[in-house]
Amino acid sequence: MKLTISLDILEEAFYYVSPVKPVSTVPLIYTTFSVEKAEIAYTTDNEAKFARKIERSFKAAFRGIVQANQEYRKILDQDTLLSPQEQLTMQGKLIDSIVTTIKKYPELTLIRVELAGSWPVYQTAAGHLDLAD
Repeated sequence: MKLTISLDILEEAFYYVSPVKPVSTVPLIYTTFSVEKAEIAYTTDNEAKFARKIERSFKAAFRGIVQANQEYRKILDQDTLLSPQEQLTMQGKLIDSIVTTIKKYPELTLIRVELAGSWPVYQTAAGHLDLAD
């Protein structure tokens, strides 16, 4: 079975999104895990999620990911202008930190990482996002 979780590093929150991935105007990261039936629990709405023990490990990994990417979170949150190469370098480091951090938890079997939503690659001052509402 596969379970997909959306990571919002700006809001320091994660959401279970299986099976439909929503469209987002903010930068999100979709992480998909391979899970056994015993590692799955269900919400009162019958939506799949990690069982309590596995979710604790995931939460610890997520905190590590957020901490490791404080600099890039600040850049994204303030919509700071970077060159395309700098943006791609920071995004590559983010993905590497996700994979490296999750691999520290053998009970988490990561099989896919996707960037979704509004990730800047090329941007001028006129392209700033207006997320203040």
